[in-house]
Amino acid sequence: MNCLFLFKSKKPKPTNQQKDKRKGKEIAQNSAPELRNQSETSSFNLQTPRSLPSPRSIRDLYTDREKNLRVFTYQELSEATYGFNRKLKIGEGGFGSVYKGKIPTTKDSDSDSPLVVAIKKLNRQGLQGHKQWLAEVQFLGVVNHQNVVKLLGYCSEDGETGIERLLVYEFMSNRSLEDHLFTRGSRILPWKQRLEIMLGAAQGLAYLHEVKVIYRDFKTSNVLLNDEFCPKLSDFGLAREGPQGDNTHVTTA
Repeated sequence: MNCLFLFKSKKPKPTNQQKDKRKGKEIAQNSAPELRNQSETSSFNLQTPRSLPSPRSIRDLYTDREKNLRVFTYQELSEATYGFNRKLKIGEGGFGSVYKGKIPTTKDSDSDSPLVVAIKKLNRQGLQGHKQWLAEVQFLGVVNHQNVVKLLGYCSEDGETGIERLLVYEFMSNRSLEDHLFTRGSRILPWKQRLEIMLGAAQGLAYLHEVKVIYRDFKTSNVLLNDEFCPKLSDFGLAREGPQGDNTHVTTA
């Protein structure tokens, strides 16, 4: 009985043409749905980048929105910080020093109380200069998102003592994420709050990508926290405009 298998009819071996046909069918079945759809149709309705509407450049948008920024005099900002008093210094970086100050509200404001702001003053001997200052003004003068710090205004004066370049931001009372993670004595953030901060920062980055802005300086010291610990991306001195139109690359040097 064990030898009966020798008398069973053998199936004919498939030809090379049948193998290729079967192999092609298996590949089509195992491939991704979008690839299967393409293989089943002989014509495609593709929309090339050339046919898509071209977004306006940051420079063009800034020309339309620069009127929303308040232009300060150096004297106004000096008075707001009591002569840039060291006791009011809240930060320092490559651009210069950041001071806490109070400025008078505008006529359109609902409150008569002075507005608390953060004032960044350019260090003339610093690593960053007018180019970075201008980048911050142009980019922050255009973008608008709850997870991006708001630029309120700027100061640009050329006097006998040299150039004066300053930026005025909304005040972030809980400093930076770096302070809470790495500074001894700072309030320890619970994990749920850390996750919320992480998601908020990611939403800010996603928004910048949508409006074709390459941030280039994402780090904990540039993630600022307001009084409700809502994260906001700051420091756009190194930002660059993303590729426009048919271009797919942009230099970030």
